Amino acid sequence: MALLELATPDWLADNIGQQDLVIIDTRPAADYWAGHLPGARHLDPSLFAVTRTDAASLARLHAVLAWSLSAIGLSREARVVVAGAHNEVNAARVAWALAYAGQPHIRLLDGGIEAWTGAREAVAPAVRATAYEPRPQAAYLATADEVLAASRSGAERIVDARSREEFDGLRSNAGRKGRVPGARFWDTGQELAADGRYAPAAEVARKAGDVVSAGQRAIVYCGGGGRAARTFVALQLAGHAATAVYPASWNEWGTSEQYPVQTA
Repeated sequence: MALLELATPDWLADNIGQQDLVIIDTRPAADYWAGHLPGARHLDPSLFAVTRTDAASLARLHAVLAWSLSAIGLSREARVVVAGAHNEVNAARVAWALAYAGQPHIRLLDGGIEAWTGAREAVAPAVRATAYEPRPQAAYLATADEVLAASRSGAERIVDARSREEFDGLRSNAGRKGRVPGARFWDTGQELAADGRYAPAAEVARKAGDVVSAGQRAIVYCGGGGRAARTFVALQLAGHAATAVYPASWNEWGTSEQYPVQTA
């Protein structure tokens, strides 16, 4: 299982340049080339967007993970720091994808590159490609069929990380309005403090206790997996290790008549 932590700018300043430290910049390519953290490698978060969770779609995700992580020269021994512009959902999506791939040591730069006051550079580092082999961690990903089973049994908590309007069925990014039956609403605004950094773990844990019991597996979904990935990060940091992302989220559930929808 992955060890997911935060990296402060001060921590990164003390560790940057160490041989086993790999910084992954998840911002748009134009922003990366305009100036990035020294030695940072670029990775596009959209590579890990999933629209379905059938076997073929997951096989494609595994292939993309193997190709992209090999291309940036990642090794399993590396300590990875994921850096977005700030604490946006795309940085969290990459952190979740790395955790799912079985990368053991992952940190997110809290506050992102906007919190970094050190030097930047505009030249990409020379890296040697590796033969990275993902080790998919099933505990971190839930398929639509697993969500359906959880909805029927109630043994696992389904967490809706969309807006209140989406949860209440007032609007939708997909064909149908509503929510997964039995899902609990989670306000993603609770994940960040007023300064945009991640909220204290104890505070998130206390608020999450109203939605999911300690030790109970939480399956988080949103519209397309991004918001759910940041909720995954926040809950992991708060000690909810048994948290999974339903990456296809409402893009799959809301467009397939085989999955039930709750509207009341």
